[in-house]
Amino acid sequence: MNQLLKEVRFVVYLIQWILLVAFFYFYMESPAGNPDFATGYLTFCGLYIALLCFALPNRLWLLLGLVDMCFALFLIVQTGNWHSPLLLYAFTSLFMLMVVLSLKQVILVSLVSSSVIFFSAIWFPGNMVLEQSQLDHLHLLLSILIWTSLAFWWLVLLRAIKAVYSRGYQVYLFMRNTASTPIPDLCSSTEKLVQKVFRTELAYLCLYQGHEEEGNWKREFFLNTLLDVGAQEWRGFRIEEWEDMTGRSDTYACMPLRLDQEAWGCLIFLIAPNRTFHQLDQLLLRMIAIVVCQQIKQNRVHYEMAQSLHEEMRKKLAQDMHDGLAQQLFFLSAQLFQLKNALPDEAKESVAERLDQIEDRIKWCHGEVRHTITHLRVLRDSEPIAEAIEQLVRRLTAGTDLEVRFSSKGSVAGEALPVLDAIYRMVEEATANVIKHARARSLAVSVEVSSIQWKVKVRDDGIGFVPEEKSSEQNYGVIGMKERISQVGGTLYITANVDEGTELLAIIPRKGVEMYG
Repeated sequence: MNQLLKEVRFVVYLIQWILLVAFFYFYMESPAGNPDFATGYLTFCGLYIALLCFALPNRLWLLLGLVDMCFALFLIVQTGNWHSPLLLYAFTSLFMLMVVLSLKQVILVSLVSSSVIFFSAIWFPGNMVLEQSQLDHLHLLLSILIWTSLAFWWLVLLRAIKAVYSRGYQVYLFMRNTASTPIPDLCSSTEKLVQKVFRTELAYLCLYQGHEEEGNWKREFFLNTLLDVGAQEWRGFRIEEWEDMTGRSDTYACMPLRLDQEAWGCLIFLIAPNRTFHQLDQLLLRMIAIVVCQQIKQNRVHYEMAQSLHEEMRKKLAQDMHDGLAQQLFFLSAQLFQLKNALPDEAKESVAERLDQIEDRIKWCHGEVRHTITHLRVLRDSEPIAEAIEQLVRRLTAGTDLEVRFSSKGSVAGEALPVLDAIYRMVEEATANVIKHARARSLAVSVEVSSIQWKVKVRDDGIGFVPEEKSSEQNYGVIGMKERISQVGGTLYITANVDEGTELLAIIPRKGVEMYG
């Protein structure tokens, strides 16, 4: 829009210049020509038009408008009143004032200028009338200027319409293609759209909820900046000046994302310090903001439905295991007990050891089933993983002499359940190994999460082990832990030496972050 106004002003300037130069040229060629008068007015008009090329305050525009209209009406009176070829000059001056002044100021200029006609006719008799041939030439020149300017303005208008259509069509494609788009992809596609529509180098969609899993440190920087300035309370479009990551001060346009009286985030992008936003720009931004909010809300609803279904499945599976497998194991244990009591004494001696092994195995299976049922019922997405792991460790070490230390750092919302399950199972297996084999006095478990990765550590001060001398049961447990962590893209590191304890460290990259090393 600013470019369109600049081009229109340029055409108006050009027409005024050509009109003045042509009129005074024909006037100097006429018998009534006065060189001093023509030179003086030509110099005055040249300075005036050159002055219009600069940015001026409204008060100066009003003063210049009065002077310009008075001079135009004076020339009209002197060159034939309503038949004057310089009427177009007055219209162009009035058009310029309508662009930069308010309606009241334009009306004031028109009223004051119209009063000049009466006094000009009295004080300055019409002695500047050109000959008919010169008037014909001037009218021809005016016709050429009018049609040329109309063609130019038509092309400018078509170009403006094309630009508006292109921007609107890009927003339409964005609205059509964002259905069921994950949050990281939604952020990326929104930022690319803003860069195209508003021709900016940097754009960031900062969300107040669920942003931990993105792993984009630049977006995190601007998100923290928004939170520091209280952007959650913003109600409408605004322009702010902030320092970027390098300390350089830049200007950013900010469109808050609000829906149902809730702040969802903010869309920001880099702009020039003197850039202005018209109603069309703000309308496009509001449309983008509404689409993003609706998509985030839809993703949240789908996520909550999936989590609810997942939780129901876990509860049902736990109940089925309790009513089915657990009851069957209890029945087998009871049958084995009855069998042992029913055997004659001479037969008990030969099969006693084997029956004890079977009984121990049934008890072990029953314990595993109980642990699995507890895991299915306890680990829910609505419960923080750190609390679930702490409860797990406390439960497993209950009745032992282990001194347990648990710590957690960071919080996360919306992590994938396979990752949470792998962490939970890894801590469960590692704690069980410490209880069974480590002969340790203390156990330390820590869970740390950031926007980059998960870091889970289990350390004891037990007897340790040499990898080549691990028992088969330990070996299978370690292999199982490594496989679980590997399935979610992580790596399990084991540090163990004889009589120096054992440390297990699992590092799992967050979604969108590639694992190196």
